[in-house]
Amino acid sequence: MVLQIQRLLLGATFLTFSVGTALADTAPATVDPMVAYRAYDQAVAEGKLAEAAVHAQTAWKNAEAAWGPKNANTAGLAFNAAWSLALVGKAPQGMDAAKRAVELADVGAKAYKASEAQFLLAFAELQAAPVGQKRQKAEALDSAAQAIEGSWGDTLIVDSLVEASITLSTMGRSKRGAELAARSATELDRLLPNDQSRRALTLLARAVSKLADIDKVPSAYSDAVDARLAYGKMRRPDDAMWGMLSAWELVIRGLHEAGRGSRSTIGTNIMRDRYKLREITPEEYAQLEVFLPECRDLKFKRRKGAEEIEPNPIGGFSINLGGVHIKTDLSPAGDVLNPRVIGVVPDARYSEASLKAISTWKYDLPPNAPATCLKDFDIRVIFTMY
Repeated sequence: MVLQIQRLLLGATFLTFSVGTALADTAPATVDPMVAYRAYDQAVAEGKLAEAAVHAQTAWKNAEAAWGPKNANTAGLAFNAAWSLALVGKAPQGMDAAKRAVELADVGAKAYKASEAQFLLAFAELQAAPVGQKRQKAEALDSAAQAIEGSWGDTLIVDSLVEASITLSTMGRSKRGAELAARSATELDRLLPNDQSRRALTLLARAVSKLADIDKVPSAYSDAVDARLAYGKMRRPDDAMWGMLSAWELVIRGLHEAGRGSRSTIGTNIMRDRYKLREITPEEYAQLEVFLPECRDLKFKRRKGAEEIEPNPIGGFSINLGGVHIKTDLSPAGDVLNPRVIGVVPDARYSEASLKAISTWKYDLPPNAPATCLKDFDIRVIFTMY
């Protein structure tokens, strides 16, 4: 985050010095780009990046009206708007700004490079693409990223490579996904090697790239565990990233179980040591989960007769598995209350199918179960489709 704010402030310095007082004063008050830009600059100084992104987009739109496309600051503000929105996870909302920055790259050459604007546009297009176009857009992002790797000053390059890697790996391009995962780790080492959240993502991307080869699934699982350990415990209630990492661990374990054959199988599917998954030690579990001593040994049994989970088939995901991590509360009578999805792979429709069924479930509670053990009850679901 330090790198991101620092780079945005450099942009602010360039724009502040390049906009003369007379030019700013001649713009109509209702569309004066400098009003929104100063609000952006203040929000950045206060660390309010989401608010800054809104002001950055307003400043660019006002610049189009007040100064026109031939002004270097209009180009710079378009680039700044696209970048700011990407930084706060809203790259698709900055797509028009990114397209404009690409169109005006010659005019804005003192503020940014054409290759940087093309990268921002490719990232926005990947995130906005429907499933049927994801692979194509991930490949386009791969090409755009190569032009700025090693020189781009922001960890957004790491995020984009991770997203493209996982997209390609889950759509039948695992070799290319592995290359992107390795490049994301290299960029993280260059930019911010102590960023444990992004370290977790690069490890996850490497894990996912191995899933097409059943012999590599144990190694993928080890990477997924390392990713979870890098991230650690939930950092806030219903932490989405923690849940996503947990859901991927479920998927990889499910792939291992589905691909190794049953324990009664003989012949070529006999269990072999190389197919055993890494054991998570008690010390490692303590880094991942919060365990209440009073709940550790309690057994909750789901009653029969409730609705079962039946997800819709998902197209475009080559691994053919799904994982959902849900937390819910239980009433003293064993009813499910307020179930919520913490993490889901690969598609939100797995969430819908899971919540629909789980809402009908009831549990037999152990005698005298403490009320604390009825809060944030974990339900982990693995889907296999054959």
